[in-house]
Amino acid sequence: MGLPLSESPPCAKVEVYLVLTGTPFEEVVGDTRKSPTKLVPYVRWPNGELQAESGEIIARLEETIGLDAGIDPERLARGRELAALAEEIVYDAILHDRFITPEGARLQRPLTEALVRHFVPGFLAPLAAIYVDYTQRRRAMRTRMVDPELGYAAAFDVIAQIVGLLGDDPFLCGEEPCTVDCSIWPLVVHAGATPNRTPLRDVLRTYPTLVEWVVRFGERLGRPIEPRQFHA
Repeated sequence: MGLPLSESPPCAKVEVYLVLTGTPFEEVVGDTRKSPTKLVPYVRWPNGELQAESGEIIARLEETIGLDAGIDPERLARGRELAALAEEIVYDAILHDRFITPEGARLQRPLTEALVRHFVPGFLAPLAAIYVDYTQRRRAMRTRMVDPELGYAAAFDVIAQIVGLLGDDPFLCGEEPCTVDCSIWPLVVHAGATPNRTPLRDVLRTYPTLVEWVVRFGERLGRPIEPRQFHA
C-alpha cells in the first residue's frame, strides 16, 4: 500500500527493530510452511536455527543489543503492557478493516494474490488467495470485532492510552526510541495509512501528537512516512 515496511504488522515489528538497531539482516518472503509456528515472522539465525514469534525474536536480540537500557523501568513496563494490548486489540481492528469490510477486501485481494504467487503456480494463485482470505476472515470473526462497535471502542481506548503514554515526549518512553516504539509504530502506521476510510483511521487523525510521533519515528528509521500517507 505504498508503505516502506512489511504489510504484516508482526513482521514489520521485527523489521523496525533490526533497522533501528543497525542489525544486519536479509529480508525474504516467509514461507509459513517452514515456520516453527506456521506463522510469520520467523528468522534463521546464523547457526541455522529457526525461531518464530516477534516478541521472542526481539527479546533474544535485546540480550546483547540493549535498546531498552536506560529507559525508565516503570514507563517501560507500562509501554510493554500497552504494546501487548495494541498487538491484540488494534491488530484485530486492522484485520477486520482489511478482510471483512468490502472496500478493505477489494484492496487486499491483489496484495494477497501477489504474495501467494511466490509459493504456488500462477494459475493457482487466485484459488490460494481465496483460501488465505478465508483463513483471515475466520480469524477476524473470532475476535472482539464480531461486534464492530465494541471492537472499535476497545481499539479507540488503546489508542488514547498510547497518546497518554507519549505525552509531550518525542518517543513513547522518553527522549529515545525503545522496543515499545518498535512494537506499536507498525500497528499505528497500518491503521492510519490505509487508503480506505475506516473508523480507526478517522480516530487516529484526531491526535496530532500521535501523527507527529509516527513521522518522527519514521525519519529516525530512515523509513519516512509522509503526513499525507497518514491522512493527517
